[in-house]
Amino acid sequence: MMDLITGIIYIILFLIIMVFAFSMGILSPYVGRKEIVSIILIGFVLGAIGGYFFIDPIYDESPYIVGNAQGLFTLDSEVINLNIPSTSNISDITYKINNLNGVNSVSTNGFELKTGFIKNSTKTYVENHLRADPEVKSFKVTNNSVAVDLKNPASSTTTLGSLVNWLSNRAGVGSEFAYVHIQVHVNSNDVVDVRDYLKENDYNIISIEGPVQNTIHYVEDHLAPTYIIMFISGLVGVAVAIAGVFVEPLTKFTRRFKKDQSERLRGRRRRR
Repeated sequence: MMDLITGIIYIILFLIIMVFAFSMGILSPYVGRKEIVSIILIGFVLGAIGGYFFIDPIYDESPYIVGNAQGLFTLDSEVINLNIPSTSNISDITYKINNLNGVNSVSTNGFELKTGFIKNSTKTYVENHLRADPEVKSFKVTNNSVAVDLKNPASSTTTLGSLVNWLSNRAGVGSEFAYVHIQVHVNSNDVVDVRDYLKENDYNIISIEGPVQNTIHYVEDHLAPTYIIMFISGLVGVAVAIAGVFVEPLTKFTRRFKKDQSERLRGRRRRR
C-alpha cells in the first residue's frame, strides 16, 4: 500500500505538471493565436501523462482509503484466517498473536488433514464417523483430505489427534500432514499491522474477512480502468491550459474595467 508521504509527493508532482500546462497557456500571446490548438493538445498530453504516473497509483489505493475510513468511523472488526502446521506449538502461537496490539481474540476453529488415498466406500465410512462426533460442526472429505470445522474452538488439536488415530486403526488410511485453522479477530484499523507481523513470521494467511474487506473488494471491482483516469486527467490539463490562455485577456479586461470605473468616478467629482 502507498504511504501518505508518497501520495502527497505524487499530488505535488501532478500539480507541477499542471503549472507547466498553465504556463504554456500564458505564453499563447507570444506564440500566436493560431497555436492555441497546439497548446490545448499539449495540455491534454501533460494531463494524461500526469494522470498515468501520479493520479492512477493514488486512485488504485482508493479502496483501502475508503476501507480505512469505514473502519475509523464504524469500529468494525475483521477476521484473519490462518493455516498453521499441526506440528507447531499452537498454544504458543495463539498466545503471541493474541498479545498483538489491535487483536481482540484468537481461536482455533478446525483443521485440514492431508491423507493417503481414500476410496469412495471408505470415504462414506469416514463421513459417518465425523457426523457422529459431537465436536464436529461441519466437514468435507475428499479422496486425499479431510477438512473439519469444530463447535468448540479449544478442541482442534485433540480432535485432530483422535481422527488421525481412528483413520489409521479403523479406516486403514494414513495421515501425511495437517493444518490447524486459526481465526484472528482484529480491529479494522489494525489489520495492516497485524497482517504484516503474520507475514514477517511466515504464518500462512488464507483470507481476511469482514465488513471493511467487503467494502474494499466492492470498490476494487468498480474501479475505472487506467485509460479513463488518463482521459479525465487529460481534460483537466486542457482546462488548465485554456485557463492560462485566457489569463492575459481577463487581466487586461479587469484593468480596463477598473480604469474606466476610476475615470467615471473622477468625472462625477468634477461635475460636483
